[in-house]
Amino acid sequence: MERCVRMRKQWYYRLLLSYLPIFVVASSIVVLISIMTVRLTIGNEANRVNEVATEQMLQSVDDALRSIDQLIVKEILNSVTFDKFFDPAKETNKYLDSIEMSERIRNIIHATPLIDSLYLYRFRDQIVLTRDERISIDQFPDRDFLIDVIHHHSKSKWSDLRKVSEINAYSSEIVTRNVLTLTSKVPTISGGQGLIVVNVRPYAIESMIEQMANAQYSHLDFVDKVNVSIASIGESEDAAGAKKIHSFSVSSEYTGWRMYSSVNNSKVYGFSSTIFYVCYGLWLLVIAFGAYWIYAITRKNYKPIEALTDRLERFKSQKSIELLGGEKRNDFDFIEEAIDQLIDQFDGQQLLQNENVKYRHTKLLLDLLEGNIVNRDDEFIATMFEQHDQARVALVEIDCYSSFVARYNKRDQFLLKYAILRVCQEIAEEHHIRVWTEWIQGNHMVVLFQSGNPSSKVEVITQEVCEWIQGNLDMTITIGIGSLAQEIHEIADSYKTAIHAVKMKFKFGSNQIIFADHIQHLKEEELIVQPQSLRSIAQTFRQGDSGWTLIIQEFVQQTSEASMSKDSVLNLLKLILFSMDREMSETASDLKAIWKKGLDSLNEGLEPLETEAELYPYFYAQLTAIFDEMNKRKEEDSQTALIYKIKAFLDDHYDDTDLSMTGIGDLFQINSSFMSRIFKEEIGMNMMDYLVLARVERAKQLLKETRDTVQSIAGQVGYLHTISFIRVFKKSTGLTPGEYRKISTESP
Repeated sequence: MERCVRMRKQWYYRLLLSYLPIFVVASSIVVLISIMTVRLTIGNEANRVNEVATEQMLQSVDDALRSIDQLIVKEILNSVTFDKFFDPAKETNKYLDSIEMSERIRNIIHATPLIDSLYLYRFRDQIVLTRDERISIDQFPDRDFLIDVIHHHSKSKWSDLRKVSEINAYSSEIVTRNVLTLTSKVPTISGGQGLIVVNVRPYAIESMIEQMANAQYSHLDFVDKVNVSIASIGESEDAAGAKKIHSFSVSSEYTGWRMYSSVNNSKVYGFSSTIFYVCYGLWLLVIAFGAYWIYAITRKNYKPIEALTDRLERFKSQKSIELLGGEKRNDFDFIEEAIDQLIDQFDGQQLLQNENVKYRHTKLLLDLLEGNIVNRDDEFIATMFEQHDQARVALVEIDCYSSFVARYNKRDQFLLKYAILRVCQEIAEEHHIRVWTEWIQGNHMVVLFQSGNPSSKVEVITQEVCEWIQGNLDMTITIGIGSLAQEIHEIADSYKTAIHAVKMKFKFGSNQIIFADHIQHLKEEELIVQPQSLRSIAQTFRQGDSGWTLIIQEFVQQTSEASMSKDSVLNLLKLILFSMDREMSETASDLKAIWKKGLDSLNEGLEPLETEAELYPYFYAQLTAIFDEMNKRKEEDSQTALIYKIKAFLDDHYDDTDLSMTGIGDLFQINSSFMSRIFKEEIGMNMMDYLVLARVERAKQLLKETRDTVQSIAGQVGYLHTISFIRVFKKSTGLTPGEYRKISTESP
């Protein structure tokens, strides 16, 4: 019995002595790391705060200077007083105008504390006007600066720090001081009338910075483009001061001046030293308290083991031969054997249960997306919305899926899809967001985000998923984020909006994250293509006229502005191709063969394209290739070439009143009837109809762009009689020339 007690005590002391050294060493390491981390964190935070504060101070200075610039521009554009001084056409009395202008200058200086002085220089008589006097530039103390500005145009409106001399109005003494100068041209663009020069006090800028900066914790130097100090805040760490090393600098895009700053380390780390001593004292208390706690907890927790070993001792004495088989085994062998049996039994049950749970989860997710969940008492639904009362659906689509299928076999496709699914789950877990993921189609995976506020992290998670896939799997995905669901029945709506967001990939491009909330204003508009537009595309294409490209470009612009889906755009493109195919069916057999071959290739290539940035250039390029090949064949065909020469002749001589079929046939040495027939076969309309069309189009242009009379325009387009011209014009357009001109003038 005493031996058993000693054995139990040995186990107790062994456990106790195993924990205490680990606790002491681990806690010491943690405390040391914490102290170092706190020290580094304080330093880093101080530097970060210093950088942000420096940028804000520079921005404040820029805003103040920019407000002066804007004030001057506003005065130039809006002030009548400025106009009277600079513009000789608006001058009333030069002396009274100068007095009024001087009063305006004093008001501006009084209203703007940063401004030290302001004067105007007029080119036409080389007069300088200040708030106190009106003198010639030859007598002006700051004439050297003015001459330099006039002859050397600087890109920056603001000068570096410079000295300026000014005559005191009361003592007549010349006072010299440092200023920063803004020079504005009058007018603001051409600068042909004069200059406005504004001098700003450097000490006013320094005072502004002092109000924003804390000199105890940071040092600041504000310098111009040639590193001349404008303002300096805080004492230097060494005696020299000028050799102070700054840790951060930022340059103004507006003025080109630079602000340097650094942290006063003695202040920052003096505070962290105090924290060190406090942490050291806390560490000693934690060691003492932890040692006592380990002792008490170990003693308490060992009692069940002690009771278990007592029972095992009694059990061994009764069943030693039967159970132990003569082998010497310690007390914990029995515990290990029993636990192994329990684990094996539990694993089998758990595997079966996991398979059942996985199937139920998949079925539940699909029901949620389809809106088939109406019973909230379901155990899974109750668990899902127990802690997370909001959800959002994301739909992941593999980009260039046809290429993906062609590139990988089915096994590789499955592995890549599984990798995408696991990446979504793991990244969401890192952000403490619960997600359900499931591949529902070949190229679509659903991700259901659950959280108290999923909106805040969904964008971050999806962005990391896209970046990981692009960087590691040599492929890209597009993700559509649905609307926020605050109730179970709203999940189906979130899924529908996610589908709509993915479809907008056609407009925004692949490898994107598209939020349904961000595209609510983009409603797909129905675009109706007028029959005359379709006919115009087909006819100009058949006639070898490049005008069809302008109509196609206008169509592309309209579909883009209408935010149309890919399916809608494809339907319109196929409608255009159908109209062109019907028109091309009446052409010569060799041209028809070229068209059919190109059309088949064009139709095959349209479907795999997923974005308008891919679809429209491809469509245009394929039609252009067909167009060029057909024109080349026409040039090789002597009969076709002759018809296009006749067409060009009509385009150039439509204003000839003596044009006739017989005359044109004689000119080109061809029978007029035969010429009319082959002209219609190639161009798609009778020769006389084409001549009328050319004349009407030219008449439209003249009615819009000139004020010529209808009689004059009739003569310019080849009609001897005005009545005939009016009749033909109205038959073609539905309007008389006068009505057409009136409508064209009224429309923007």
